[in-house]
Amino acid sequence: MRVLKSIIIAAAFSLVLLPSCQKASSPQKAIAPITGSAGQPDLFAKRIEKIGDRVYCAVGYALANSMMVVANGGKVIIDTTESVPAAREIKEQFDRIAPGPVTAIIYTHTHPDHILGASVFYQPGVPIWAHASAKQEMDEQFASLGATLRYRGAKQFGLLLDPALKISNGIGPQLRLESGPTPPLLYPTQTFTGRAEFAAGGVNFELHEAPGETTDQIFVWLPKEKVLFPGDNIYQAFPNLYSTRGVPPRPVRRWIASLDEMRTLAPDFLVPSHTGPIRGASLIQEILTAYRDGIEFVHDSVIRLANAGLNPDEMVEKIKLPSHLGDHPYLQETYGKVSWSVRGIYDGYLGWFDGNATNLERLPAREYSRRMVQLAGGQPKVGQEMKAALERRDWQWAAELADLVLTQEPQDAGAKNAKAQALRQLGQGETNFNARGYYLTSALELEGQYESPKRPKINIDTIRNLPVEVLLNTLPERLNPDRTADINKVIGFEFIDSGKHFTFLIRRGVGEINGQAAVKPDLKFTSSEADFKAFLIGDLSPASALVSGRVRVQGGLVELVKFKSYLIEQ
Repeated sequence: MRVLKSIIIAAAFSLVLLPSCQKASSPQKAIAPITGSAGQPDLFAKRIEKIGDRVYCAVGYALANSMMVVANGGKVIIDTTESVPAAREIKEQFDRIAPGPVTAIIYTHTHPDHILGASVFYQPGVPIWAHASAKQEMDEQFASLGATLRYRGAKQFGLLLDPALKISNGIGPQLRLESGPTPPLLYPTQTFTGRAEFAAGGVNFELHEAPGETTDQIFVWLPKEKVLFPGDNIYQAFPNLYSTRGVPPRPVRRWIASLDEMRTLAPDFLVPSHTGPIRGASLIQEILTAYRDGIEFVHDSVIRLANAGLNPDEMVEKIKLPSHLGDHPYLQETYGKVSWSVRGIYDGYLGWFDGNATNLERLPAREYSRRMVQLAGGQPKVGQEMKAALERRDWQWAAELADLVLTQEPQDAGAKNAKAQALRQLGQGETNFNARGYYLTSALELEGQYESPKRPKINIDTIRNLPVEVLLNTLPERLNPDRTADINKVIGFEFIDSGKHFTFLIRRGVGEINGQAAVKPDLKFTSSEADFKAFLIGDLSPASALVSGRVRVQGGLVELVKFKSYLIEQ
């Protein structure tokens, strides 16, 4: 069941950030690490910080912070990190400070680095608070594009680089990953839109809808204590208005509005989910204002220049933060970048087309590169210019020339070597940790020193709470259109515990899932949802499933084998 197992892996949104913990071979150690203030290693020193009378923040244990609010008879946990081992370390420290039980968990949003440690803090009956769209975000966030997001995310975070080369991930220490099964996905049990309030142990919590880095982002406000937890809407780096791992357009205008709402509260303490807490109302007000102004400046510049007819390439050249913002310690481009944000904002409003009619139907990349190489005088001439570009330290030009050759000849050793050299040098010069990770990892990949991240281990606990619909809805995207070009099939799924029925229709290369019982299916699966999941991930073998009767298959082994052959292995 390798094909069906891959469906689970791609569907589990967290897996994009959880490749196996491998390292490239030793030659990468020749790359110089970041030195000086850009690395800021002390910023992420492992520690528990006390904020006010009852708030504690665990910094440096994982990429994201975890926060505890001590209440009478217990404690409330805000965000839980990406790692069960990290969460256990934090819980041990929190329990020493406040021995009582966890009475509530709050997700500021559902990025994996904020929720995958939840099982450590959770006990049955403990409410998990989040925005109403959090469930959908968890279901859909990476269900379709799990493989490419896992690949790009590993590059962005430099997961397989030697730790000495990374120093940090820009907004936290290195993303903390452990071997073993992916942690269970715990869904929120209490959701809201707009605003919600609850009390725990004499502490009043206000939860505010605050779209920004995600659409399900919230901030948490303790009105009596004047403590604000902004989630990922602010941290000590220029915001990731676009992420190189790949994200849908972020709601930048609403992000600004969320920051403005935070400013009206005039907090005495600001406790972000990345980087350290901030104390002092005037300082916090200045930082929040500068942060929103930095975002606003880039956003409005894109709008103005788009209306003036400029394309994204031209905008990137023109849009730079003014010095009072560009020099601000909370707007340094160590995580997000202005140039990436310009392109992301433009794409969010206007899409891929830059307004130039030439680009409506461009030449295929292979044909374009062939003609450009020919125009340059042939591949030897391009090779000479690549070498000259490297000698004069013109790294970007060397990489672009190499791409012309590699588009034609992907295994050309000279071009691969030239591009690897150029990318390594670009990476060494980067103070943006996401760009640095991508450059250095791509250089290793060209040299054959990097293996793409393998799928992480999963077990039934990982996906127990994952709706079966999420798994089934990935099937159409994994149809092999060539193998099914002349195929018409009806495949049914019946889940005896939930009473749910689904039909998967294959119509000549196109798949359709609907929530109806299959009529005259060519193949039908009947089982409980849990047994079906166990069957998909290999915990329940086909033989055991059929012999035990936990999974019944109508249509026979031949149809089952055919069905497997229709799906693209990932």
